[in-house]
Amino acid sequence: MKQFSFSLEKILDLRKFEKKQAEAELGKALSEEKRIQDQLDDIASERVSTNNDSDSVHDIFNLMRNQQYLSLLKIREEQYLNDLAQAKIVSEGKRNELIEAMKKEKVLTKLKEAKLREYNKNLNKQEDISNDDVVTARYGR
Repeated sequence: MKQFSFSLEKILDLRKFEKKQAEAELGKALSEEKRIQDQLDDIASERVSTNNDSDSVHDIFNLMRNQQYLSLLKIREEQYLNDLAQAKIVSEGKRNELIEAMKKEKVLTKLKEAKLREYNKNLNKQEDISNDDVVTARYGR
């Protein structure tokens, strides 16, 4: 009896590869999101530090410098928030691509499993017929 072979095996392998690629791309997108969020966290801690410094400074020039630095931090924060929004949009798109790739792979995997069950059922049926023939030949005489 010949071995089981799934005629769409190459396509299934391609779907698995596409799923791995989608997982990698989603990982990169989430990593970028995390990097931007870390930058925002750094800005927040810098703002707290600068505000604490401003409370203890009585020199007008240092106060002005701190205010300018806070303004710069505000601009950077707005920039990073825009970047974070864009990164979240990209991540959501990559997540949808991964879901789609997983669905495509799952369909082919289910089909392969169904074909394998059918193959095994036919194999068992042929073995039963063969065994019946052997028993009939042996005891039928």
